[in-house]
Amino acid sequence: MKLEQASEKIPWKSLTHFGIFLIILVVGTVATLIVGEVEGLARADLSNAPIRAMTTAPDSEVMYATLTDASRPGVYRSQNNGRTWERVGAGPGVTLNTLAVHPVNHQVLYAGAAGGPVATSNNLWRSDDGGQTWHKFFLSLPGNVDGLIPAVTALAIDPYQPESLYVGTEGQGVYKFDVGQEGVGYELVGGVSLYNAHVTKLVVGPDSDVYALTPEGLYTSRGNDDWQKLDTVPEYPISLAVAPTDADTLYAGVPSSGAYRSTDGGRTWENIADGLGLVPGAALRVTALTVDEADSWHVAAATAYGIGKQIAGGGIYESKDGGTSWTKLGDTDKIINELTFDDGTIHATSDEGLVRYSTPDNPAPAIPFLDSLTQFSGLQLFMLALTTGLGALALVGQKRWM
Repeated sequence: MKLEQASEKIPWKSLTHFGIFLIILVVGTVATLIVGEVEGLARADLSNAPIRAMTTAPDSEVMYATLTDASRPGVYRSQNNGRTWERVGAGPGVTLNTLAVHPVNHQVLYAGAAGGPVATSNNLWRSDDGGQTWHKFFLSLPGNVDGLIPAVTALAIDPYQPESLYVGTEGQGVYKFDVGQEGVGYELVGGVSLYNAHVTKLVVGPDSDVYALTPEGLYTSRGNDDWQKLDTVPEYPISLAVAPTDADTLYAGVPSSGAYRSTDGGRTWENIADGLGLVPGAALRVTALTVDEADSWHVAAATAYGIGKQIAGGGIYESKDGGTSWTKLGDTDKIINELTFDDGTIHATSDEGLVRYSTPDNPAPAIPFLDSLTQFSGLQLFMLALTTGLGALALVGQKRWM
């Protein structure tokens, strides 16, 4: 008798509706998360992503990166110092070698790509909406005698003349583009003295001096004069940083004896490798350097070790006295190719991902996986709304619930 009364109070049809509601809720939620993961919109970080290029907006928490993974290519953006990322677009449809963000308008991005025949290749691209859409540059680099335009391998923007974009190429020198609203052309920086060099990195100092790293050494052009090779560095540098607050303070990383510092614009250099983990029998390589925007003596370095033809990862180090002493922030098994300071955090980028290192004075906040699930895309919000609506219909879609 009691069993019959209970059955009357909770009809089996109502239980069926409730079961349908649970199924809709679970399936809809899972589908929403899958959409976010597939589109790259629910990524907690890029620590294991194959990064091709990365750039950081000065005085901002905005960062951009491109990936080489064929399953999730495109341009990614972080608005919180690299804690979480979202995929903002597919890119221009070509592999991007290098990125640069406008120092004032962080929606403006520049990208360099591979070269090729003049008639069919586009090696310079621009986005005015934060990487969502891209268009070719208003002018193309000149072709060589074979009718080919060079690959763009490095980009840099003058922080004090933000409409001046410097473009480093593979075998055709460095060009300066006027990218302002009235921009109508470009010029070859320093004449033809660096014309055949492969430029691997460009740095623009606070006095608008331009530094170019090449396999043949470090060159500088002051006031658009001819390139001068800085032969005073004991080894050919493989990394370089110029203090944003002091044009005379330079840091250079070299392939076997660590790093050097110059306080006179590159005329003389002092070795600052003590404290960077020297190992007997191994070459100490400093593969990346960066200087704090507010303090020319606050510098970070990434190291690696060379043993024969093999190179192994080393560590990430910080110095607050210009390299006189170093504090080790952590080990890395990756070869770091770029470092950036950002709000007390050091970002280390390699071909295998981006890792954030906290400094002793500024511990980096945790990056829980669920952080990424709070940044839903429009499609994800639509799917959640649809799931909620269908679930509600399943619950109230009958006249009597009990």
